[in-house]
Amino acid sequence: MHLSKRRGQCFLNDRQTLERMVEYAQPVKEDSVLEIGAGDGRLTVLLAQKAGKVIAVEKDKRLVAILKKNIAEKKISNVEIIEDDAMKTDFPQFNKIVSNLPYQISSPLTFRLFGLGDWSLAVLTYQKEFAQRFFAKPCEKNYSRLTVAANYYCTAEKLEVVGRGKFRPQPEVDSLMVRLVPKEKPFEADEFFWEAVAKLFQHRRKTVRAALKDSKFDMEKIEKIPEELLKKRVFCCPLSDLKRIGDAVR
Repeated sequence: MHLSKRRGQCFLNDRQTLERMVEYAQPVKEDSVLEIGAGDGRLTVLLAQKAGKVIAVEKDKRLVAILKKNIAEKKISNVEIIEDDAMKTDFPQFNKIVSNLPYQISSPLTFRLFGLGDWSLAVLTYQKEFAQRFFAKPCEKNYSRLTVAANYYCTAEKLEVVGRGKFRPQPEVDSLMVRLVPKEKPFEADEFFWEAVAKLFQHRRKTVRAALKDSKFDMEKIEKIPEELLKKRVFCCPLSDLKRIGDAVR
């Protein structure tokens, strides 16, 4: 199997789709754009033509060599290439993100990007089924911890479905391109809150009472939560309910 596919990285190679991806982000000379999973640089080159700076992160040594060669041949001087794991490296300062994210790290990487804060817009391509979680409502099957975090940090917009045939190597599913724009946080959420949410969603189809009990929260605190909330299924709880639960068991 192709190395990049083993790592969950299928590269978008349709130029028109790549050009639209850049247009959705509207990069200008004042922008520093982060691209994760740059591959051979097809998107990188298009971004560099519009943005002031592109930070291209790629882990695969062989792809980095191709990326550097392509950038050098086109005499592009505003691209910084980082050969490292995007989950571990310290990113230079940036204000926009445009990436066809490696499938296998889509979830942890998205949570990492949420936590970084200081960016104004992201245009990202995900597996379609994964991306649907951004738009799920409470009690729907795709409603998840990612949905909760997305609702807390940003406004999500569906841009377009990207057919599997536009990728190489070709994945087994279609993708969905989304735009994320940070918004004002509804309340201050600390590490305890997000840990509580993570534990609850490990038991997402159980009642809140059962999920809290299974997660070893203090029963005395649990029983002070209103009964109508304790009877709810975890995956039916909107952000406001989760805040009430977090405050009660703190």
